[in-house]
Amino acid sequence: NFKPVTFTLDGNEYLARNNPDDYAAIQWLSQQPLGVVTEAIGGSYSDYARISTRTGMPTVLGWPGHEGQWRGGYTEVGSRETDIKTIYTSTDWILVSSLIERYNIRYIYLGPLEVSSYNTDGSLFAANLPLVYQNNGVSIYEVPGNSNEVTP
Repeated sequence: NFKPVTFTLDGNEYLARNNPDDYAAIQWLSQQPLGVVTEAIGGSYSDYARISTRTGMPTVLGWPGHEGQWRGGYTEVGSRETDIKTIYTSTDWILVSSLIERYNIRYIYLGPLEVSSYNTDGSLFAANLPLVYQNNGVSIYEVPGNSNEVTP
């Protein structure tokens, strides 16, 4: 069963080979109605921002360093990084739901990177939101009523 390594510039092929659970979830999410997706935030040129990058869906914050460079400062970025961390780590649903509403988040993505970045099991989401997709390593929750409008 030896399969030689082939080289490619296709980032999706890399993901399919190295993280098939994320790949399958991204393929599913790409077929869903547009909406703001939240995912783990981290460093530039890394696996972070993989969901919004590969689905074309807007996210609350991708790579913070790039956002600051592109916007000429961090005013626009504001508290977004802290807010996303709070969404994934808080046990206070009222606080989390207020942040979800602030950014009009439609999809909460919980994959291996979110679990390792925020040490979360997603139980707060499971208790309060419908699970719309799941595979061995990924769960996606949808916020009822949140549309495809993007919060500036």
